[in-house]
Amino acid sequence: MNSILDRLITWNTHMNDVPRRLLIVAGTVLACVLVIILWPYFWPFGVALIFAMILEPVARLIRRALKKTRAARVIATLLCMILLFGLMIVAFSFLSNRLWHESIALIRATPDFARSIAGKLTVWFNDLYTRYSEILPEDFLSTANRLLNNALSSIGSAAANLSGRIASITISTATSLPRIILSIVFIVMGTFYFSYDRERIGDFFRRTFPTSVIKDFHLVKDGVFTAFFGQIRAQIFISFILMLIIIAGLFLLGQPYALLIGFLIGLGDVLPVIGAGLFLNSWAIVELLLGNYSLAIALFVLYLVVVVVRQIIEPRIVGRQLGLYPLVTMVSMFAGFQLYGALGLIGGPLIANICRVALDADAGRLGGPKQETPFSRWWKVFREKHGKKKKESK
Repeated sequence: MNSILDRLITWNTHMNDVPRRLLIVAGTVLACVLVIILWPYFWPFGVALIFAMILEPVARLIRRALKKTRAARVIATLLCMILLFGLMIVAFSFLSNRLWHESIALIRATPDFARSIAGKLTVWFNDLYTRYSEILPEDFLSTANRLLNNALSSIGSAAANLSGRIASITISTATSLPRIILSIVFIVMGTFYFSYDRERIGDFFRRTFPTSVIKDFHLVKDGVFTAFFGQIRAQIFISFILMLIIIAGLFLLGQPYALLIGFLIGLGDVLPVIGAGLFLNSWAIVELLLGNYSLAIALFVLYLVVVVVRQIIEPRIVGRQLGLYPLVTMVSMFAGFQLYGALGLIGGPLIANICRVALDADAGRLGGPKQETPFSRWWKVFREKHGKKKKESK
């Protein structure tokens, strides 16, 4: 047995500590999969915990201001919850109503818009055939018209299916209203107790679990959770700012459905590698081909504004890049898409980034001196015990 352990330690050292780091990645992926499996069973309380963490800095300030009041903690918690949920209700009501009407209007206008583009393309194909009829095949026009008609029918059926899907989603939402209300109640009550009894909950865990487990949890929280969720929060904030810029730019250009299109482009900007440029530049190229040169140039300028703003605010918000190498991002996106579908496009890079942050935390590359992580501590104790046993056996 000792010889096997000696060989494993020697092999790990010879392999430049790669096996141990692969074990860290495997453990991180396993933890992420476990959270994904258990999330449907406790998601309201997970959301409540996130809300309580968001409210904590403001609640702390209010408690300090009301420290002479006996009910300072209750008042601070209730005020923060009223502020947070009030803003969320107002924003959700406005955005959902506006996005709903714009989505319905856009779906209804899609067939007419597609027919307009098809008409312009037909004229362009006819002009192209007139100029180069000597070198183009005789069935060029018939083939082009057939392809356009197939595309029009596909777009029409897709719009009809989308309308039916929206109607079915609305019906299913109405039928599941009791479950939604119950989840909202759990979120609100969970937010209150996580915020109000924060110290009491912390004392319970400190009394229940050993000191070493609490210390390991703080190491993981400070090393991995803080770095990773700080990056995610910064990237969401950056995408939100860019979304506002895109919506404002589309409003200034007088584009219909500016809120809906800007919202969708902002969501697309959250996706790694893709970004807002894929949508804005593609739209600008289409407008350029259709002869709308002023709108095409305006869209290119809007994209340049988005790029400049990102380059200005990203270093100040994120601090330093913790992102993945683009090739790793694309591989994780493809693997996530194969495993979980559309959600995997986001989940794959997220899990890959968590693994990277875990390795950076283990290597002490998250800033400051190298911290002893739970796994590195276990590895150190394991080698010391194994070395003592080996000396005693000699």
